[in-house]
Amino acid sequence: MNMLSDTQKLKIEKLPAILSTREIADFFSVAYMTVYRLIQKEELSAWKDDEGNWCVARKDLLIFCSKNSNL
Repeated sequence: MNMLSDTQKLKIEKLPAILSTREIADFFSVAYMTVYRLIQKEELSAWKDDEGNWCVARKDLLIFCSKNSNL
C-alpha cells in the first residue's frame, strides 16, 4: 500500500465524515461522474442513502487515496 503524506492525510481528515460524490469531485477537482465511475467499478466503497444519493465514508476515501497515492 502506498503512503500518503501527512499533509494529504490532514486535508482528508478535515472533510466531513460522510461525503457525497459532488463533495469528493470538488475535493479532487474532477467531474462527479469520475467519482461515480470509481464507485461503479468498486474501486471506491460507497452506499446509497434513503434518498438514493451515493455516500462515501471519509475513512473509505482515505483508504482509496492510500492505494492510489499518485492522485
